[in-house]
Amino acid sequence: MHSLDALLRPKSVAVVGASPRRESLGFTTVANLLAFGYAGQIYPVHPTAREVAGLRCYSDLRELPDRPDCVAIALEADQAVKAASAASDLGIPAAVIYASGFAEAGAAGQARQREIARLCAETGIRICGPNCLGLANLGQRISLYSAELPESIGDGPLAVVSHSGSATILLSNIGRFGFSYLISSGNSAGVDVADYLEFLAQDHATRVVVLFLESIRDPAAFATAMDKMRRADKPVIALRVGGSRLGARASAAHTGALAGSEDAFADFFRRNGVIAVDDYDEMIECADLMVSGIRPKGTGLGVVCLSGGENVLTCDIADRLDIMLPELQPATIGKLTQFMPAFGRASNPLDVTGAAVFDMDFYRRCIEAVASDPGIDLVAISQDCPAAMGSKQAAIYSRIAGMIGATALELDKPLVLYSNAAGGGIHQSIAETLHKSGVPALRGTRASLLALRRLLDYVDHRQRPASLSTGPVLAVDASWHSRFASGGSLTERESKEFLRSCGVAVAAERFAETANAAVAAAQAIGYPVVVKIESPDLAHKSDAGGVRLGLETAAAVREAFAEVCAAVRVRAPSARINGVLVQKMIRGGIEVIAGFSRQQPFGPAIVFGAGGVFVELLHDSQMALAPIDAHRANAMIDSTRIGKVLNGYRGSAPADIDALIDLLLRLSDIAATYGDVIEALELNPVAVLDRGKGLQVIDALIIPRAMNTGAQPC
Repeated sequence: MHSLDALLRPKSVAVVGASPRRESLGFTTVANLLAFGYAGQIYPVHPTAREVAGLRCYSDLRELPDRPDCVAIALEADQAVKAASAASDLGIPAAVIYASGFAEAGAAGQARQREIARLCAETGIRICGPNCLGLANLGQRISLYSAELPESIGDGPLAVVSHSGSATILLSNIGRFGFSYLISSGNSAGVDVADYLEFLAQDHATRVVVLFLESIRDPAAFATAMDKMRRADKPVIALRVGGSRLGARASAAHTGALAGSEDAFADFFRRNGVIAVDDYDEMIECADLMVSGIRPKGTGLGVVCLSGGENVLTCDIADRLDIMLPELQPATIGKLTQFMPAFGRASNPLDVTGAAVFDMDFYRRCIEAVASDPGIDLVAISQDCPAAMGSKQAAIYSRIAGMIGATALELDKPLVLYSNAAGGGIHQSIAETLHKSGVPALRGTRASLLALRRLLDYVDHRQRPASLSTGPVLAVDASWHSRFASGGSLTERESKEFLRSCGVAVAAERFAETANAAVAAAQAIGYPVVVKIESPDLAHKSDAGGVRLGLETAAAVREAFAEVCAAVRVRAPSARINGVLVQKMIRGGIEVIAGFSRQQPFGPAIVFGAGGVFVELLHDSQMALAPIDAHRANAMIDSTRIGKVLNGYRGSAPADIDALIDLLLRLSDIAATYGDVIEALELNPVAVLDRGKGLQVIDALIIPRAMNTGAQPC
């Protein structure tokens, strides 16, 4: 028995709010159960009606002859809360609440939703909704669903879990899938996506899950459920909406602007093996491909095209999507050259020319040759077969489909067909022929290539270790933890003192309250130096004129002291001025930014990119949720344009990448240790010196969480 069995596999059902009125949700629920062929007991509940849809009606849950497993509540919001409480009092283990008027409906609705959440937490009742369409178990013909289900819908291996009711309606009516479950979870006050995933991971009827998400409320529970899905080899495809409205909380730190919520969700999905898509078209093609069950052994994609123009189209779209099409091995090219026409070219993608339409043996040999290449693990065949083609053309293309299907059965590498246009679908007889041979038939060049790439990414993720080893974490320094927890801004000097205590290399510097002290500090450090204003109220000192660089003499230091103080008094008159920092001027090196900022609901995210004053303008950065390991740190560096410079661009000396990786790992440790009290930590710029010479942190900013407790997303 699973804790969601009563909700998703109920043996008996009560419908509170069942009504003789055919337009009511209660009547629709009872009618759906009957039309669906539900084998369990159905108890309509209505205070005055004698029967609903031909079934005896009961006036109250307490009058039922038996305790049902689940109750569908088709009442208004206030009454629905009372009905759920009454069901819980009777020991009914599960319920579905259709009504809106909860968290999406202002303060009163939010209070109602808190009451539902409290009820679930205190009594253990498992509730789907509120503000949902309900759910359907297709295999066991159970429908606690308040919308009409299509008459042709059948059972199959695909489960849908959606915060949106309309997404459930669309997918259930698409006509390309059979479903194990349709779950419209709505506001998910009691049972959320992670709970459904944990159930579906052990459900024998489900092989693939698609999610329509508005949020992830419990990342840890979601990650645990995804680990179970991964172990069961059940792909999860997610379309998340609403990210464009979310901004960074730590607006005072560049890292907050660089690590947007979209990046955080993308990294969370990547880390947990979720196949993230951007729209319904991508979701549908991915689902079709995943439902087929094909699993290539590696990640090499070969493409066979029937047209020169579409061959170029494939190249163009693959390039835009960063889809790698490996070059064919010399032996493969030699094999193809033996029977390809003189005007053909052996390459990947391979244009088999129009001759293949009428020569099945030639077409088959081309496919087999590409599949035989050691660098190819999956072969995609670009073959248009639109639904409205004439009978003569359909007959020719049916022979092609038959050849592809027969070839697929003989090869040890999977074949996939895609038609370049999504509109109009694929000719029915051709799709059926391919389906019988286990060959997926996808639609649309872009959506199909994306689906193929995501299948290969899924295979790659499954082949990597499941756990992330991050090494030691810093011990908490109680005094620093207390300092951050108390709130209040930190000066650059305080931030650097903390970094030094964590083992981070910081440029030499001294604090000076007077011009004479600044000169003494410069002489002690050694010229050239930098003079910076010290103020707890200035996150970015250069914006207020508070920085002077490359000072070579005592006179220049005196002048700089006066200038930065005067400039700040004019540009930021309310800023407190403690004095100045005199810092060693770092010559050479490549300027980068590194740090972390909190990204709800996940926690700290490590950020790396090109640094300096143009950091947000250049927007050359990568983000990864903490913790990270050395492999992930190196991948972040390699994925940026500044990473190419660091590795030695056009003959320049390579920088100390190892020192930079160590810094990112140290930031990950700091985030793990102090993430509960630090909102954002930014090192900008960091001068990465030549290989073997390390790096130096030139400027630092730390924003305690206590300073941002009232901040709201943009």
